[in-house]
Amino acid sequence: MLFLRDFIEKDPSGNTSLLIIFITIFFFIVIVGAYFFDYLRNNQNQMKIGILERAIKDLIEEFRSLELNLSEQKKILNDYKYTLEKLDLEISRLADSNKGDSNITTAIQMANRGNTLEEIASATGLSSEEIEPILKYHGK
Repeated sequence: MLFLRDFIEKDPSGNTSLLIIFITIFFFIVIVGAYFFDYLRNNQNQMKIGILERAIKDLIEEFRSLELNLSEQKKILNDYKYTLEKLDLEISRLADSNKGDSNITTAIQMANRGNTLEEIASATGLSSEEIEPILKYHGK
C-alpha cells in the first residue's frame, strides 16, 4: 500500500491517470480473453451439436426402416393366419364328410375352447389316438 501511496504522491495526476490506464488495459485483456475462450467453446459445442443431429437423423431413419419391416411382417403373419383359418375349416369339413358324423368337429371345437383329452373323449366317443392330434393342432 505504501508503494501505491508514494507512487501517486510524486506526480498525482500523471501517476493516477497512468494507473487508470493500466487497470483499463488489464480489464480489456481479461474481457478479450474471456470472449475468445467463449468463442472457442461455442465452436466446440456447435461441432458436437452437429454430430448429435446427424446421429439423431440416422436413428430416425433406422426406426422408419424397422417400422416398415415390422408392418411387412405383420401383413405376412395375417396372411398366414387367414390361410390357417381356412385350412382349419377345410379340415373340419373333410373330417365331417369322411366320418359321416360331427364328432371330429365337436372335438375340434372343444379343443379350441381348451377342454382336456378326457372331456373330449367322453363327449365324442373318439379314442385318445384320434384326439391327441386334434389337441396338438387345435388346443390352447
